[in-house]
Amino acid sequence: MWLDNASEVDILFYEPYADVVAEIAQNKGYKPLTVGVFGIWGAGKSTLLNLIQQKVKKEKKTICISINAWTFEGYEDAKVALMESLLDELKESVPEKAKNSIIKLLKKVNYFKLATKAVSIGAPIATSIAMGNPLPIVLGLSGSAESIGDGVKNVANALQNIQDNYLKDDDSSGSSNSYSDNSIVNNVRKFKEEFAKSLEHEEIENVIVLIDDLDRCQPERIIESLEAIKLFLSVKKMTFIIAADENVIQYSIRKKYPALGDYAVNLDKEYIEKIIQLPINIPELSSKDIENYLMLLVAQQYCSVDVFKKFLNDVKKSEIMISDDALDLKKLQELADNYILENQKVDFNETADIIAGIKSIVAGNLMGNPRQTKRFLNTFTTKRKLAELYYGKGTINIRILAKLLVLQKLDKDLFIQLNEWNKRFTTENEDFKAMRLSITQDTNSDKKYNAWRIPSIVRWINSQPVKLEKERLDRYFYLTRESLKKSDIDESTLSAAAKDILQRFGNATRGLIDPITRDFKGLSALDQNSVFSVLLLKIEKGEIEFYIVRNLFVEFEAYRDKLISALEKYPVKVTLGNIAAIKKMREVDNSKIDSLMSVWEKTGVIDKKTINSIQGKGAK
Repeated sequence: MWLDNASEVDILFYEPYADVVAEIAQNKGYKPLTVGVFGIWGAGKSTLLNLIQQKVKKEKKTICISINAWTFEGYEDAKVALMESLLDELKESVPEKAKNSIIKLLKKVNYFKLATKAVSIGAPIATSIAMGNPLPIVLGLSGSAESIGDGVKNVANALQNIQDNYLKDDDSSGSSNSYSDNSIVNNVRKFKEEFAKSLEHEEIENVIVLIDDLDRCQPERIIESLEAIKLFLSVKKMTFIIAADENVIQYSIRKKYPALGDYAVNLDKEYIEKIIQLPINIPELSSKDIENYLMLLVAQQYCSVDVFKKFLNDVKKSEIMISDDALDLKKLQELADNYILENQKVDFNETADIIAGIKSIVAGNLMGNPRQTKRFLNTFTTKRKLAELYYGKGTINIRILAKLLVLQKLDKDLFIQLNEWNKRFTTENEDFKAMRLSITQDTNSDKKYNAWRIPSIVRWINSQPVKLEKERLDRYFYLTRESLKKSDIDESTLSAAAKDILQRFGNATRGLIDPITRDFKGLSALDQNSVFSVLLLKIEKGEIEFYIVRNLFVEFEAYRDKLISALEKYPVKVTLGNIAAIKKMREVDNSKIDSLMSVWEKTGVIDKKTINSIQGKGAK
């Protein structure tokens, strides 16, 4: 199995990125600095952070701290949690003479904890905090005034206790009769100054903080963490390296600062630019990169960590990763020959051969996502083992199993359709054969096979074994029976970018639909397919406005047949307001729209007069 965690080895060949970020992070002239390592979920950001940490830890006078932002999800205030976590880590890493100042800062963080506690139980402190009066904080705490603090006897003593322990500077006389110097704004400034001062030791040149999994947090937690960095912790000698999906951060900002009416007033880009000075974007892996990654993952399964590292060094020396050609079976076997044990070579060669046969099709669907690549291989490995347990080793064709798993990944609806065809198997699967011949002989006369004419599906049809109609597939479908039931899409599994687009479609107006469509076209093919899975179901239920359907039909040619299929089930009667959108769709493909309107006429969704109007005919 391939685990979904930060890799110990640089199988994605991200070392150049790690070198660049580590060099910048240790440059004293760039402080303070916040670096954003941006990439989609599953792109390998955690692996890149590991590589950066390995490099900066080698430098003297550099403190490198790793923090997982997701661990703050359950806290009332992520700002306070992040500050406390960072200071706790620093306390263990700084020279002895710097520890006292860090401990004092940790003590001051308790003040912010008290404020958060008071807010969470509904104490009316907004005005009093602004005036520097912490009385409501004390009153909001659970227990009596006497129980707050060691030896505190009354509210007055509690007030003095908070000031003495959390607010007052070390050099203050303690005789002030006013709390005006202890306002929240002033204490933020004081905290930041004291934090900077605590790092003013010659033994400390750089403090580098790696923050991972910020994009797994709820939007409000993301904003709180970014605010903590900017307001409290961004001081000289500090570098923050934040790994996240930029789309998730933008989504969080838009949640807090939504667009107004028809005006797309989005502060997301400006907000991010204010917080993050240096964005490092990890590009999605190309299809060739994913093909190489698939082949390397196969080799990894048959090597120990140390052996695999040596193998990867040979791969780097071969320069295959930067060539125009993908890593093929022969080259992989040649490179791996000295590293795979003799008793495992037969199994390795068989698995590598199968994956080599489908890698180009799989890579085209995974769209540069290493996590999805691992998930596919894990599914393949699991189903292969289940097949051996159910039916015995060597009783099913592993190539067929792999091919069916690819179709399941490419298009679940077609996977289900193939299962239905298989149920009618006699001497062969006649339905599949008719479809295959129609596609491979390029005869477009039978429109019922249009869903199979998408390029990625055509490549799947032509992959080995080609003549799938010769095989009964009952056993294979039994192994994948959990995927044979149609159900509504679980939107919680969608990426943040896909969720964001769906939300924008849900709030769309005529004035906003064009920019939303443009952004939708900019998503990965995987995210586009996920969004369409949701939209098509809503179209079937009549829950999508026709100006949205129009844009989808015009701009996404590959999905027109699926849109037509969904529209054939459209339950809402076509109105005059829909005519302009349908006319525009008909300009793009009159055959499909005329056929759709014929279906609508039979189901009462549209009348003949409206059809004639759309087709430009006189009323009849």
